[in-house]
Amino acid sequence: MKFTNIGGATAILEHRGKRMLFDPWLDDGIFHGSWFHWPPAAAEIQDLGRFDYVYISHIHEDHCSAGTIRHINRDAEIIIMDRQPNFVAQFLKANDFNFDKVHLVPPRKGMQLSDDLFVDMIEADPANEMAYLVDSSIVICWDGHVIFNANDCQPHAAGVAYLKERYPRIDLALLPYSGGSGYPSCYVNLSDGQKQAEKDRILKQRTAGFVENTRQIDPRYVLPFADQYVVGGSRSHLNRYVSHGSCPGVVASQVEQAGLGDRLLLLNSGQTFDLESAAKHPPEPYRMFSEDDRDRYIADHLADKPYDHERVMFARSVPIERLMQHARQRLWDVQTRRQTFPQWRLVLDCTDSRRRFVIDLQAEGVQETDFEATVPEPFLRMSGSDTLMIMLLMGHVSWNIADAALFLDYERRPNTYDPSIYVLLNFLRL
Repeated sequence: MKFTNIGGATAILEHRGKRMLFDPWLDDGIFHGSWFHWPPAAAEIQDLGRFDYVYISHIHEDHCSAGTIRHINRDAEIIIMDRQPNFVAQFLKANDFNFDKVHLVPPRKGMQLSDDLFVDMIEADPANEMAYLVDSSIVICWDGHVIFNANDCQPHAAGVAYLKERYPRIDLALLPYSGGSGYPSCYVNLSDGQKQAEKDRILKQRTAGFVENTRQIDPRYVLPFADQYVVGGSRSHLNRYVSHGSCPGVVASQVEQAGLGDRLLLLNSGQTFDLESAAKHPPEPYRMFSEDDRDRYIADHLADKPYDHERVMFARSVPIERLMQHARQRLWDVQTRRQTFPQWRLVLDCTDSRRRFVIDLQAEGVQETDFEATVPEPFLRMSGSDTLMIMLLMGHVSWNIADAALFLDYERRPNTYDPSIYVLLNFLRL
């Protein structure tokens, strides 16, 4: 059995002439022009040939890119988790990706795909509502080999317990090792020094989680996986504060200190590892990339890349206040169904027209106020161009993706994280 790293969460597993692709993303400029591979991917989708199976963990574009999927042979069998709503199944249908066979695999029950291939799914942590709604991890039992691909799913206690009981011998685990969001990069209530300290804290915490998950799952080999990207364009200077490392090799020192160094597998993009012989092809050393390497790459190749919302400008006649009112009503309906009414306020600043809208999450409606008006705490303020705000309210850009793309500036007072606020925010759209 052979495993080939491509980049991000994209990889290929091969066994006895059969090939399985993980999470197809090889076209740069996803997330509305913001995300690019880092370290750079050594292949394009056209170079990779045919596939027998394609596993898609979830709907996010760095795992499920239409620009990549359109090049995949239609007789490949698609593997996704059986869930409702099923965003991946909806995405495939909406894009007319008519693959011959789509396997909907029930979590913690699994499915036999062929005589020697069984796959199982483990859901994301129920405590993380956004991840639980969309994400999945997969266990692949192929002719006696067991591979666990967690992709973006941070392993959680119940999932790890199931994994250890059902699959006590895992040959290769692909585990997340870092974070990635607009915090602390885009939070203007933090100084540069505070941003750096928060970045270091989160990355250290995530790397420690990678080590502990390796210890708990106890695989023969473990590879730091996913979260390999960089934001280009006019916001690329904020990469310095994003809580993911300059490359997967950042886990090496903590893994060594934990006495697990003999299990750590680091592969360059395009490099293959043979699980039987433990040989790498090509037999080259792992290349560590520094933050300076990343910053030079951005300056040389990515700094001038435009985002989608920078390519167009909506006319001033677009009624932002009406869009805001309709989006607020939808959010209020969701809050009423869930009986969720946090004490926080959402403040939305449209920077071109200098208009400020305030949403009290404990009261119906939205108020427009002076752009410089003081807002009582606690509040989460988000600011962006009028065009970006219109795209967010229309649902063309999701708040979750705008956060990952570093599009918005935030002010959070007090600086305490309430996950329910960010979950609700995604319903503020038409």
